[in-house]
Amino acid sequence: MKRTLAWLAGIVGIAALGRWLSQHRHQPESVEEPTTDAADPAEELRRRLGEQRQQSDPEPGQEDIANSPAAAVDETLEERRARVHAKAREAIEAMDDGGPAA
Repeated sequence: MKRTLAWLAGIVGIAALGRWLSQHRHQPESVEEPTTDAADPAEELRRRLGEQRQQSDPEPGQEDIANSPAAAVDETLEERRARVHAKAREAIEAMDDGGPAA
């Protein structure tokens, strides 16, 4: 009797899943229309990103010198690799110090 009820429940579940999938498959997806303000969506995105950058720019005296573009240009590829590897080694050592001994 239990086996018959299990089969019946499985068949009902599969039928419900099939019905649900067929209903969702035939519904049209909504497509967002581009705004009429800008002819090119990319230009609109660039404009919005520029506005956000202007709002979030720090004051000139508060800029981090290491993140400035001038510092990145002066740094050679080998210097950058060495800096990145040293930072990675520090992170690995910090993880090893905090973790349980194996």
